[in-house]
Amino acid sequence: MHNTVSKKALILRAAAMAVSAVFVALALTSPFIISAVSHDTRPVVVVDAGHGGADGGVMGRRTGVKESELNLKVAKLLGEYLTSGGYKVVYTRRNDTMHTYPGVSNRKRADMFKRGDIINDAKPAAMVSVHMNFYSAPSRRGAQVFFDRNDEGGRAFAIVMQDALNRDVNSVGGGREYGALSAEKYLLSCSPYPSIIVECGFLSNPFDEENLIRADYQANLAYTLYTGIVEFLNTET
Repeated sequence: MHNTVSKKALILRAAAMAVSAVFVALALTSPFIISAVSHDTRPVVVVDAGHGGADGGVMGRRTGVKESELNLKVAKLLGEYLTSGGYKVVYTRRNDTMHTYPGVSNRKRADMFKRGDIINDAKPAAMVSVHMNFYSAPSRRGAQVFFDRNDEGGRAFAIVMQDALNRDVNSVGGGREYGALSAEKYLLSCSPYPSIIVECGFLSNPFDEENLIRADYQANLAYTLYTGIVEFLNTET
């Protein structure tokens, strides 16, 4: 009886060792089986909410609303649309803050350098920086897009986005229809990835300001930005 039990134990232990050896061999020879589970293949979009913290940006002429607050609201809404659409979203900020950067004492410059690092680390398919505009003449209104003149991907992205904003925002709200323009801005030139700045409207214009502080308008605006991103990325694939 004792010998029978011992033989069964030896057989079971040998079988367990064989199964373990097969598993290890598969793990070593077929690493893709493991990595495929954790690898995120979604296209990445960086969403930058302009300004933040001590840098509030411009202010509404009538309400005094800070640009940084509106930028963050629209950026988060845009991020929600992108996530729902199957994209991976990387934010440069998700609260009212400014970044620091090692060895850089100028707060604005440090903030920009950190945002640039976030963009480059993310290796995005596209980057959108959300801003609000201001102009000395209160009659100026509407949404406008900017790109770096040396970035052909950014130029193509800006044209697609400007067309979407002209169609769904500017023509509907009575604002001027713009053409995409080049600008010398750090976030547009700090990475090789297609990057644009969207000035969503003028806080110096009473009509734009009234719209931009409304939650429903912010949601519609964010959705237009989302459609512009999707249209551009679809043309790139």
